[in-house]
Amino acid sequence: MIVYAVTNLGSEKMARIPHLLMGLLVLSCLGAISDAKYTKYRDPKQPLNARIKDLLKRMTLEEKIGQMVQIDRTVASSEVLKKYFIGSVLSGGGSVPAKQASPETWIDMVNDFQKGSLSTRLGIPMIYGIDAVHGHNNVYKATVFPHNIGLGATRQVHATIFHDENYQLMNKLRSYWFSSNNKKDEFCLYAYACHCV
Repeated sequence: MIVYAVTNLGSEKMARIPHLLMGLLVLSCLGAISDAKYTKYRDPKQPLNARIKDLLKRMTLEEKIGQMVQIDRTVASSEVLKKYFIGSVLSGGGSVPAKQASPETWIDMVNDFQKGSLSTRLGIPMIYGIDAVHGHNNVYKATVFPHNIGLGATRQVHATIFHDENYQLMNKLRSYWFSSNNKKDEFCLYAYACHCV
């Protein structure tokens, strides 16, 4: 019926129709742009506390609960993170995406989880936690550092925070250790010193 009406119009009136359609298209685009609301919590120029208050006002109870939850990697997926607004995922106790997982496998897995989080209404990114004190030993062929020996090997004893009495004790031990030609491993002294914190 519309086609029939358009074909019965004269050539002058047909030339006006594209302009009319273009005007309607521009108006609808302007309407869509005006519907996009300014969100203070996404504005990095705003003070942090203002951004936090704005975000919390916008969150539903379900979103707040979800943001306080940390789930294990074995039960996580982008759909779960999106559906339940999960705030954090953990690889704990040797939890890995695959046997002998490469760094690329880890990156792909975490990026997939992050896509789920960012696709929620508020787009809050998730935090990924890894149980790795000595180095990321869950990544295949990763370098692992023994924690206290690694600290001692830096030989930067002054950079570590010691209580005065422990620092004095450590200095006495050090002078004894090296003045008496004691052949014990040096790292024992530093490992002890690191435990004095």
